[in-house]
Amino acid sequence: MIPDLENLIKLQEIDLRIKEQELAKEQYPAAVLDLENQIKKAQSVCATAKNKLDQLTGGVKDIDDQTEKARESLSKSQERLSSIKTNREYDAVHKEIEAQKSLLGNSEGKKKSIEADIEKQTKTVEDAQSELEKTQSELQPQIDDLKNKIGSIDSNIAEITKERDAVSPLVSKATQRTYDSIRTKRKTGRAVSLVSPNKTCSVCFRVLQPQLANEVRRGSKIIICESCGSMLIWNESST
Repeated sequence: MIPDLENLIKLQEIDLRIKEQELAKEQYPAAVLDLENQIKKAQSVCATAKNKLDQLTGGVKDIDDQTEKARESLSKSQERLSSIKTNREYDAVHKEIEAQKSLLGNSEGKKKSIEADIEKQTKTVEDAQSELEKTQSELQPQIDDLKNKIGSIDSNIAEITKERDAVSPLVSKATQRTYDSIRTKRKTGRAVSLVSPNKTCSVCFRVLQPQLANEVRRGSKIIICESCGSMLIWNESST
């Protein structure tokens, strides 16, 4: 194989590493955001559960306050019975007493119902808190790792670019023009297809004609895949 093709393989490997870093620079922030949103969702579930528990607890306090007032009113109404002089006033006070007793009875029932809800909601809060802690312990290290990688991407690209600067001059300008023309048009950045003994293009997986495969194996010139337009180079490491 001519040195031009050997160096082109090295150049492609370097460019793919740069491409990987560039893709990571695009993808990692989105991945961080997704993980952070998962934590926020768990936090929201936990906060909602706690808020509902607070409301239920506040409901019990409201009932206790109402009950205390009703008892005070009942006591005052019962005291008034001894000083009543007319049947009409007696009937009115008696109705007050019955209404206050009914209120006390209903309040007790409501309180028991809310206390049962509080018990259930307390379990819901505990489960939500446990799930939040689990989510944070699993995802936060991933977030920290991705953020560290994001912070080092530019320096990684700079280091790899130094390698490219050393290899690029070793590839002829004509070969590099063809290579760059193909590479820049592809999202993957892969312009070189390493052909293994099965005589298949590693980019489009088309089986090469025997004569074409032999020319690629000789490695005396650049050969373009008739199917996908990749630069075909024989994979010496698989021979």
